[in-house]
Amino acid sequence: MASEEPSYTALFPSDEPSRREGHPFLIPDLWRPSTLAPDLAIGSTLFKDASFLITAATKNSNPTAFTFTAQPLPSKDGTLFELPTDFGNDAPSLLGRQRWLEGEDDFPPSVVDEDEEEEVRKENEEEASMVEEDGHEKEEDVWLLPETRKPPEQERVHTWESFLVDRETENRPANPYISEAGPKILDAALEEQMGEEAGVVIRTDIFCTCLLHLGLGRSSLLFVYDHTKDRFRPVKEKLKISGCTVGTVESLVKAFAECGTGTKRLERFAYDVYKNTATTSPSLVALAKCITTIVEAIQKRLSLSYSTIRSVLHLHSLILEPALIVDAFLQLSQAVQGAENDSQLLSKLFEAIQQQQHRSGWLRPLLVETLAMVSRPWLETVEQWIGLDHGLGGLGAAEAAARGLFVHIEQVTELDENGKERTKALYTFDKARIPSFLSEESAETMFETGRSLRYLETYHPNHPLATASASRERDVPKLEWKFSWEDLENLQQQATTHERTLRAAIKKYTAQTPESVVSNDSGIDMAEVPSPFETFGRTPSEITSHLTTSAAAMSIPLPTVSSSPQDTLTTIVLSASTDVSTSLTTFAPPLPITPLISFSPILSVQSTLINKATLRMFFTEHHLRAHLSLLRRFMLFGDGVFSSRLASSLFSADADGTERRSGRLRTGGSMGLKLGSRTTWPPASSELRLALMDVLTSSFTGTSGGLHSAGKTASLPGGLSFAVREMSAAELAACHDPDGISALDFLRLEYRPPAPLDAVITRDALWRYDKIFRLLLRTLRMLFVVNTSLHHTTPPGATARRFATEARHFVTTLTSYMLTSGIGTTWTRFERALEACATVEALRAAHEAVLDRIMFATLSRKRQAPVMGIVEEVFGLVLRFARYCRVVTERGQEKEGGNSGEEGEQEYDLEAQYKAFRRRVRLFINVCRGLSEKRGYGEGRKDLEGRRAVDGVFGTGYKEEANLLGMLLLGLEMNGYYTKDQ
Repeated sequence: MASEEPSYTALFPSDEPSRREGHPFLIPDLWRPSTLAPDLAIGSTLFKDASFLITAATKNSNPTAFTFTAQPLPSKDGTLFELPTDFGNDAPSLLGRQRWLEGEDDFPPSVVDEDEEEEVRKENEEEASMVEEDGHEKEEDVWLLPETRKPPEQERVHTWESFLVDRETENRPANPYISEAGPKILDAALEEQMGEEAGVVIRTDIFCTCLLHLGLGRSSLLFVYDHTKDRFRPVKEKLKISGCTVGTVESLVKAFAECGTGTKRLERFAYDVYKNTATTSPSLVALAKCITTIVEAIQKRLSLSYSTIRSVLHLHSLILEPALIVDAFLQLSQAVQGAENDSQLLSKLFEAIQQQQHRSGWLRPLLVETLAMVSRPWLETVEQWIGLDHGLGGLGAAEAAARGLFVHIEQVTELDENGKERTKALYTFDKARIPSFLSEESAETMFETGRSLRYLETYHPNHPLATASASRERDVPKLEWKFSWEDLENLQQQATTHERTLRAAIKKYTAQTPESVVSNDSGIDMAEVPSPFETFGRTPSEITSHLTTSAAAMSIPLPTVSSSPQDTLTTIVLSASTDVSTSLTTFAPPLPITPLISFSPILSVQSTLINKATLRMFFTEHHLRAHLSLLRRFMLFGDGVFSSRLASSLFSADADGTERRSGRLRTGGSMGLKLGSRTTWPPASSELRLALMDVLTSSFTGTSGGLHSAGKTASLPGGLSFAVREMSAAELAACHDPDGISALDFLRLEYRPPAPLDAVITRDALWRYDKIFRLLLRTLRMLFVVNTSLHHTTPPGATARRFATEARHFVTTLTSYMLTSGIGTTWTRFERALEACATVEALRAAHEAVLDRIMFATLSRKRQAPVMGIVEEVFGLVLRFARYCRVVTERGQEKEGGNSGEEGEQEYDLEAQYKAFRRRVRLFINVCRGLSEKRGYGEGRKDLEGRRAVDGVFGTGYKEEANLLGMLLLGLEMNGYYTKDQ
């Protein structure tokens, strides 16, 4: 049997260099001590008293055994181990000993092989060559391997890979684990142990191809899409590949199935959006387009050949990043479900992106680029609204409001200053439609800028800020997201250049005369339209020159087309997780503050220029300040001529009456209603016209701040005229009493602000004016009564004189407080604050704020109704006393105390009425004192814009109501006249 087995020499020939590399005993002089070892002549420190001699044993019954005999040997030349001298030439060769130890030879060799002798001879010659001529041994390089001293017998080309692999395969022991024995061994073992549960083995190339299709959301030979369950399923259970268990393969299939199912849902989402594009918001269509682009980019990225796939694990590593992209965008598509308009969609998308951006560093550029693309339609609408792009134009903002812009448009029909009906659009700010990434202050700025631009487009269509041609001539920046600090720095430079260009255009426009500005309703810049070239009457040289110029113009190269946003998304998907995408996230601004710093530079420039141009138009061309002064003079009784003429026309007993009486002709002189001197009331409409027809026209003479006098026949500015108030039945019944406080409540002063001043003088402001006018008309009547009627008709008696004196003091003090402190001081502050208003909305808010302050100072607010009720009771007592005095005077009764006097059919008790008057005045003083001492009185509740307007007009923390009431109390009672009787 031993003779049939191959010998060791045949398997490992000694002359093969690669095999000699593995036998250290073939190295010459291995027994020689190292030159780095210490000097052994001193004596061995390890074996101090003996050394060892290895001898070979004789033939033994067990041929594979050796007997070693250790004999002490004195150290002669300092060697630690030395062969005994009796071995001589009988020492067996190492290779022969190896064959004998392995049982290939029956006896140990006793002689050296010829090959070994030849090798030893060559080694001795090499050693001799190492000795120099002077007998000293050459210094040996310890870093030089023995086999490198002589050239190899067979040339071999080594590489780093083959070098390491060869060394590892030569020295690696056999692996005892079954999992490392090969895929077929593992499959056979699993089938042996598990039977059918081991799974069905599929070819690896087919499985990988189907797995790749599964990740892309496509059905294949092994995996099909189940529409009922909305997921992929394998055609057969327990599929696997050779060398893997079923559980391992199922875990891989699960990851690919989730990616494929997500891709399928994204495709279905985009299909549903594209199917109803007519009713779908533009931002949702943009999101569907982004999803379609990303899915196509993922398919392009995973378009791999099977030859490039090294293993299933390699394929799994390739799907990880696309699977993360698919899952992130699936979350985004689910987050925007239920959005009714673009604002809600962008709010939900922005919040979802903030949650998804932290999943991976390379995912953030893809998400923010998607946000920029989806918000682009909404930002384009905002650009059209604020004038960066003139696509809306005039009232075309209704479509923008339907898209989700924070502008609510209402079409209203009202009468103009000439009494004609007109339809106009009212723009109101809708806070509910502000996207979450935009602050309320920024949205208000956008709204005010757009509304001011509508005024410019309506009344100054040729203004550089309102013309479409101007926007084409200049390089207008856009509202775009900027996700890097470098882009933000460039944006600031663009905003500065844009502002400089617009200011130059506005300066040029304002320097032109009105005749030089030609209206162009088409919105096309005529300078851009080339005029036709007429060949008739032209010389051949002119025609040739024109043709040459046209040909040269046609030879101009077309501008380069910039890459589309879809190309950017594709690039990001294809280069995901590489250095290119990672660099995009370096030093990026935080996403929550990105909208503010991206939109503010351009928005600030556009808002400032448009608002300044609009305010200049309001003040210089539409005379806003003059109209406000007109309202101050007539509505708030700021004109003394008007007040005196109105009092004379209403209350004077010396004027000619307007009543028609049989047998009595009108003299044609100054006519009046003679309230307080007549028994029939209210007067007819013809009487009102006769008494009041020249009160306004005679008071409004000459020019007033740019408003020209209209004369007696034409209408006044704003259609200013007296009118009859619409009243309820109860209010109308109260007007029938000529001695009641409500006798003149039917009379009102009508004013219609001309467009566009109705943006500042609103209907709410006119309602406040009307309420203040009614109070001041009552006060004017009381002032006329105490200064005229009671002064001439007061009957004798101490009580009557005290009553008349105290009534005059109360009425004059209250009237002076209302006209001077309540209205005059407050209006002066408002006129100074007009210069600081930066927008039309700020003008409106400041105007309404000053009217609110006047109403509060004059006790006309709703919550001050109990206090005003006390004042009305005092006024009623004074009017009844004035009637008593008039009746007494007419009847010639001059009794002290007047207890027997009569008031019509009722008996009038002067003492009781005087005591009631004092009680009401004392109650009013106590209430006002309590209000003036109340903390926080007068602050009220205001919205943000109203609070800013109040602070802008009156200063921060203004609480002058309490101080004004203190001044009123000081005027009414300086020495405690009424309170000391308590």
